[in-house]
Amino acid sequence: MKVEYIDHMGSDNSVVKAARVSFAGDNEEARGEDKDAKLIKYLANHGHWTPFAHTSITLRMTAPVPIRTQCFKHKVGFSENEESRRYISGTPELFTPNFRGQVKNKKQGSGDNLTGTDKVNADDLYKYSTMRAIATYDLLLDNGVCEEQARFVLPQGCLVNWYWTGSLSAFARFVKQRSDSHAQLEIQELAKMVSDAIQPLYPVSWEALTR
Repeated sequence: MKVEYIDHMGSDNSVVKAARVSFAGDNEEARGEDKDAKLIKYLANHGHWTPFAHTSITLRMTAPVPIRTQCFKHKVGFSENEESRRYISGTPELFTPNFRGQVKNKKQGSGDNLTGTDKVNADDLYKYSTMRAIATYDLLLDNGVCEEQARFVLPQGCLVNWYWTGSLSAFARFVKQRSDSHAQLEIQELAKMVSDAIQPLYPVSWEALTR
């Protein structure tokens, strides 16, 4: 999985100015970093999210299909454009997880990492079935099957790429929800990558929104 910075608009000062326009104070001279930081923290602590929405961040995301699906459940404040295998036919890259054990409490999702023979067997089964499916995909293309149908055979573990653009407030909601210990471990790891990419761009706002 991977998160790559592409572009962004605005800064911590953009949040401050958007908030102060309520009092026609957006054109006033800077009031100092301390006062600006206090205002940002106040906005975050009291749920005033709209000033944080006057920003935009674009990231290039890479994740396996089920994790991408979880990302796309976050709709408010986001726009996404994903690569389409209707038009591309290159062999996809495969994500290889560290397999975890089952648990009775399905709300938790999974237990500890598999070890010993269980891990070896899981790794072998995954590699065998997924590589066979990818090889079948290539064969279907070689036999003249169109790209938009050949893709049906591809496994869920294939990595997909998309551009993801959202406001500061939208990304903060995503990171807070998907960093929770009850979230799937893979999306927790992806949320950390997102946070690491955004934090340097809006250091005060990001800390206030995600702490």
